Amino acid sequence: MVLLLALLALWGGWFIYRTSFVSSEGRRFFCLFDDAMISMTYARNLVEGYGLNWARGGEPVEGFTHPLWLLPMIAANALPLPLEVRSLPVQLLSLLLLAASAVAARKLVLDHFSTERTATGMPAAVLTAFYYPLSYWALMGMETGLQALLAILAVQLALDVTEAGCDRHLALWLVCAAACLLRMDMLLMVLAVQAYVLIRTGAGRSWRLGLALFLVITLGYGLFRWLYFQDVLPNTYYLKLTGVAFSARLLKGLSMLGTFLRDHLLVLLPVGLGVVPLMRRHPRLVLPVSLFVLYCAYSVYVGGDAWDLELNVRANRYIAFVMPQVFVLLNALINRVPAAAARYAAPAVTGAALLLLNGLWLSEKAGDNWQNLLVTIRPPAVGGHQAVMDQLHILQRRVEPGAKVASTWAGIPSYFTDYQMIDVLGYNDRRIARMESQVELNEDQYLHFRPGHNKWNLGLLMKRRRPDAFFQIWGVSTPEELARRMTRAGYRNIDGFWLHKDSPRIRWPEGREPVRKRKARR
Repeated sequence: MVLLLALLALWGGWFIYRTSFVSSEGRRFFCLFDDAMISMTYARNLVEGYGLNWARGGEPVEGFTHPLWLLPMIAANALPLPLEVRSLPVQLLSLLLLAASAVAARKLVLDHFSTERTATGMPAAVLTAFYYPLSYWALMGMETGLQALLAILAVQLALDVTEAGCDRHLALWLVCAAACLLRMDMLLMVLAVQAYVLIRTGAGRSWRLGLALFLVITLGYGLFRWLYFQDVLPNTYYLKLTGVAFSARLLKGLSMLGTFLRDHLLVLLPVGLGVVPLMRRHPRLVLPVSLFVLYCAYSVYVGGDAWDLELNVRANRYIAFVMPQVFVLLNALINRVPAAAARYAAPAVTGAALLLLNGLWLSEKAGDNWQNLLVTIRPPAVGGHQAVMDQLHILQRRVEPGAKVASTWAGIPSYFTDYQMIDVLGYNDRRIARMESQVELNEDQYLHFRPGHNKWNLGLLMKRRRPDAFFQIWGVSTPEELARRMTRAGYRNIDGFWLHKDSPRIRWPEGREPVRKRKARR
């Protein structure tokens, strides 16, 4: 186990370094996935006195979905570090959470899925540590690593209660409360785990006390949300799950789940065939099976992730964090083999599973997947981060701090500048989030559904907010239409950005100032 954690530390450190890049100005930036940088922006603005506000102005809108994950981000932004380094502590924390998840998976197997003949937990630990999708989302700054750890701990504590007779109800409810504060959709895990406990042991005094504590914590944050953000749900709920035909969303989710199952079939099928016949005699197997199935169904319900078709990661954020449950089940099957055979079966099965799960063997993208795992190429999306940062430096030479700037990338541009940001796609705009989809979505065009990227209204945005500049624009079909609309609204294209001709915060190139500004300069 010590060797495994040392290897994980070395690999994780190399991965984190490869997510950093040197910008056109010669500075090295550590940067999270753009969605995570949205949360980093909330954290930075809170530390700098703007409150929990992404836009640095106007009423606050809850454009994040993981309140608990904001806490380490707030701590990172409170450190005396330059902006370009503040993401590094979050990534190092995620690496620690991955290591903790591997240790917890091993302990879960040894405590509840071993036999008198065979007791090893290393297969689950190895697969949890080096399952690329889980590592990718965690080390890119998403909350996935903490989700995985909380899910493993919840199963551990539930089985401590039901199988070992320990009074761990209070600890289990605290883990459940932390999970719900981390993400609202972790409520599915809470319901599954607590239903299992209720069916097996009933609702004793400790269970009821834990439930009361859970309600105080979760309803307490709900009250804060209502008082601070004036809403009962995060703005991202309305943005992603309303205004879209349910059939289109469901078909997109089913399509993405089908791709995931195909890519993982050579591991999932043997595990399923081995576990299902044992579930009646060993009901503890039901719990990890339930969590995996629940979140596969949830991924279908929300239509998959926005990045399913763009990134070669093999599992989205909604499924990757429950894959350690599958690894625990696989380890449980290995532990049913006689000890003499398990000595050889465990490393062989673990190695084969590691290759198959990461697409390194019997996959048409095996070459690309090897490069991803060895990090001989930059992790997916990092090239885009560097390109956006270089464009941002050009914009900063043209647009002064404090200007109102509209963007479709809502994380990197808002975090690394001092602009008053305007979100084109509605993460921080209640009206846009509640609109109907601007993309025609039906049973035949469901693959066009990209959660969080199907709503916009440029006319309304320019009329209500009148940005000084557009860093990025979304939803205009042709360059000719874009030029016509922007010119009519009073914008000029300079260095690839649309800048408003009447803005006092624009540094115009010599000889290209608007007429009134040239007269004033003379």
